[in-house]
Amino acid sequence: MTHHDPRAWARSLTDPALFTYEQARLGTAWTLLGLTTDVGSDGDWIRATLGGRSVFVQRFGDTLHAFENVCAHRFYPLRTEDRGNGPVRCGFHHWQYNKEGLAAGIPKCAEMFGVTPRELNARLAPVQVATCGALIFGRFPGGGSAQSLEEYLGAGYPILKAMTSVDRVPKPMRLPLAANWKLGYHIALDDYHLVAVHPDTFGKGGYLGSDVVSYYRFGPHSAYFYGGDADALEEMAAACTDGTYRPSGFRTFQFFPNLLALHLDAARTSYVLIQQLVPVAVDRTEMRTWCFAAPFPANDHGPIEHILRRLAAPWVRIGMRIYMRKIGREDNAVCERLQTVAAQARGLPRLARHEERIAWFEESYDAWLGAGATGDATPG
Repeated sequence: MTHHDPRAWARSLTDPALFTYEQARLGTAWTLLGLTTDVGSDGDWIRATLGGRSVFVQRFGDTLHAFENVCAHRFYPLRTEDRGNGPVRCGFHHWQYNKEGLAAGIPKCAEMFGVTPRELNARLAPVQVATCGALIFGRFPGGGSAQSLEEYLGAGYPILKAMTSVDRVPKPMRLPLAANWKLGYHIALDDYHLVAVHPDTFGKGGYLGSDVVSYYRFGPHSAYFYGGDADALEEMAAACTDGTYRPSGFRTFQFFPNLLALHLDAARTSYVLIQQLVPVAVDRTEMRTWCFAAPFPANDHGPIEHILRRLAAPWVRIGMRIYMRKIGREDNAVCERLQTVAAQARGLPRLARHEERIAWFEESYDAWLGAGATGDATPG
C-alpha cells in the first residue's frame, strides 16, 4: 500500500491495514503528546500514543526527551502507567537508560554480552519533541519534513502558545468513542449538525448564518471564528505575539492531525478547551479534553465584578465539565452510529457550506499520506 486513494476515503474508517498505514504516516506529523504541567519536576514522565505506537516523554533536568516505549533488550514496555517519576529502568531485566536513550546500566553486561554497556550501544528509538505553551508535541524522525513546530503550526503557533501558557491544568476528561477517530474529528469540524444533535444546548440558534461564520485555512490546519473579517486570523496571531489579545467571542482551531483548541466565554470568564482524538484501533478512539481558565487578562468593570467572578469560578468549572460531557456523549452517539454503516459508504459525502472544514481536513490528510508525509504538498 503506497498511496491513499481519496476517492475511497471511507476505507480508512473500516480497513485495519489502512489504519496501520495511516498511523505510521501520521506519526511523522507534530502531534500532541501531553502537557508540560505533568512533567514539571526532574524525573517526571508521561506515556502517550504517537502513530499507533506507545511512547513516553520524560524530564531530565531542564530538558524534555521522548522515546518509543519499548526496551531495546527484549522489547518490554518501559512505562506501564500513564505517568510517574523515576529513572528509565526496564522492569523485566533492569536495563537502565540515560537521557540520550543509551542503555548505560546493564546488569552483568560483560558477563552476559562480553562488552561494556557503551560498546553494546543499545538505544531506544527517539521521538523528536518541542513545546508550544504548556503543550508537548512529538513526531517520529524520518518523515521528510524539516519544519520546526513553529513553522508547522504557522499562524496558529502564537495563538496556541498564548492560549496555553499556564502553570496548572486539571486532569483531562476522558470519553471512549466506539468509532474511528476521523468520525469524531469530522463532527468537531461540522457546524451544520448543531440543532439536530444538540437541541437542548444550541437550540434553534444552532443554524448559524453565513454572515457570522468565518473559516480560515493555514497550512494543513483550519479555524472557525464567530464573526471576523478576512484578516482576523493574522490579526489575532499578531496580538497574541505582542500580548495584546483579548478574547472576542467563540473561536476554535483545528491543528492537523488530531488536535482541537478553542476559547469561549462563560459567566464573563474566558475558558480554553484543548481536545485530542487519540486513535486506539480502526473502530476505537479515546477523546481527551482539558478545560481551564484562559490566561488572558479579564476585562473587569470594577472590584465587585472581580469578586463575583472569583466566587462563581468553581461552579462555572463544574458546569463546564457537565456541559462538555453532555456535548461529547451526543456527538459520540452520532459517530458510533456512523461507524456501524461506514463500510456501506460509496463515493464522496455531499458537504454543506458549514461542513467545509471537513473537506479541508480530508485534503490535508490525503496530501500527508500521499506525499510521503513531508507535509509540504498540502493543498491550499
